[in-house]
Amino acid sequence: MSHPPHSASTADDLATDLRAALSSAGRLLQHAGQRLDAMSLDVARDVGAVVRDAQAFATDVAAAATAAADQASTFYRATPRAARLAQEGGALLARHRWLRLRAAARGDLALREADHRDLARRATAAAGRLRGGVAKLGQLASCRPDLIGPIWASELAKLQEEVPPVDVASIRARIEAELGKPIAELFATFDDVPLAAASLAQVHGATLLDGRRVAVKVQVPGVEDIIAADIAALRAVTTAVGELPGADLPTLTSELARALAGELDYVAEAEALRAFAGGAVRVPEPIAELSSARVLTMTRLDGERLVPVLEAAAPAARAKLLSTLVGEVAAQVLARGRVHADPHPGNFLVVDGELAMLDFGCTLTLAPAERAAYARLVMAIALGDGKAAGRELAALGFRADEPELLVELAGSLIAAMRPGASVATVDWQAAVADQLARARRLGGLVIPRSFVLLGRVLATVAGLLARFRPEIELHALLGPHLAAALDQA
Repeated sequence: MSHPPHSASTADDLATDLRAALSSAGRLLQHAGQRLDAMSLDVARDVGAVVRDAQAFATDVAAAATAAADQASTFYRATPRAARLAQEGGALLARHRWLRLRAAARGDLALREADHRDLARRATAAAGRLRGGVAKLGQLASCRPDLIGPIWASELAKLQEEVPPVDVASIRARIEAELGKPIAELFATFDDVPLAAASLAQVHGATLLDGRRVAVKVQVPGVEDIIAADIAALRAVTTAVGELPGADLPTLTSELARALAGELDYVAEAEALRAFAGGAVRVPEPIAELSSARVLTMTRLDGERLVPVLEAAAPAARAKLLSTLVGEVAAQVLARGRVHADPHPGNFLVVDGELAMLDFGCTLTLAPAERAAYARLVMAIALGDGKAAGRELAALGFRADEPELLVELAGSLIAAMRPGASVATVDWQAAVADQLARARRLGGLVIPRSFVLLGRVLATVAGLLARFRPEIELHALLGPHLAAALDQA
């Protein structure tokens, strides 16, 4: 549905109302949280007061909900999207506080795993309903168990699979508006049932007029208009919620804001497809005359998802596929400097026995100096030179109150890269999971911006290696790319 353009003053008024409403909603949720925190402490001091406090809790929540409805009328008028997000966030906050209240009544100092799982499931369901930037935040978070913990990561990973598709009529209308012709004049056939539905886009199969089979990625209509509201409302809600168990919400929200701008630009994604062509993995080829900023038509790659193939493959075939993956990631990070930065397993396919990569909306560019610094870091740790490793970490922008612990952490993570070390013999729990958990406890830890995305890539690869333990030597795969990185510095 089209709407008449607002005047500049009306737009300014709406923006002012939105900022005021978000601030009001944030203060309201924060006040409710502070009130309920105090009640939880009362329960911990006097178990006999549990019933009275629980009744007061229910009364406070009801009053807060009524106040929110009264005070947020302008908020709802200004942006229903932000209102929905505040409503979902408020419900999650109320559930979190209630679980804390129950834990205090039991005499527990922390929530149980079942409580964490309950919260994570509710958050995942809410993200699926909201789609847009919220669902994308959940997808990004699921790739960072080091930031949010394994329980939340495993639940949010369900958002990687599929979200409900949008009405195909709106998809067809967007294609025709973007490409300027009816669907029948653009494609010989167009499948109304999508191949995949994601938070920001939907992919449909089609056939070109010359008979070639293609995949058409279409930006969900209206999603570009709600992303800004998502980010603003997320910041307000995360400020009000504060710290959820094991979750660094402000970091994830900032990462989302940076990543979304690139993911909404299909011209940039088409350029990325061309840039990644010719590597060790197969990538789709963009069809320029049938693409725009919001529609991307590309050659279709039909295959099986990587993880099921690895589960069923013989050890030799499994090692071959994972060797290709490691080598390609190393080439991207160290030699070419252009990294596929959305590496969840759903973006990898096996096509006719070969590895393929999909979805290049989120990429990372590393300058030659950064690539050389990472190469020197790997070499210093492989040689056991702690001082040199510390210098390279500092040059890259890593900081910690105890730098020697940072070097120790990096050494543990890169232990498998030493000459002669086989991935199959590495204690991945100690080298990866335990050390990533330890990194979060390092005082004054600062991670360079580039490593926020790069860390997701390395964590995904390490997770696959830890799970399948192939008989491969990382040093042999990385060696040529380390040399290339040093030569380009």
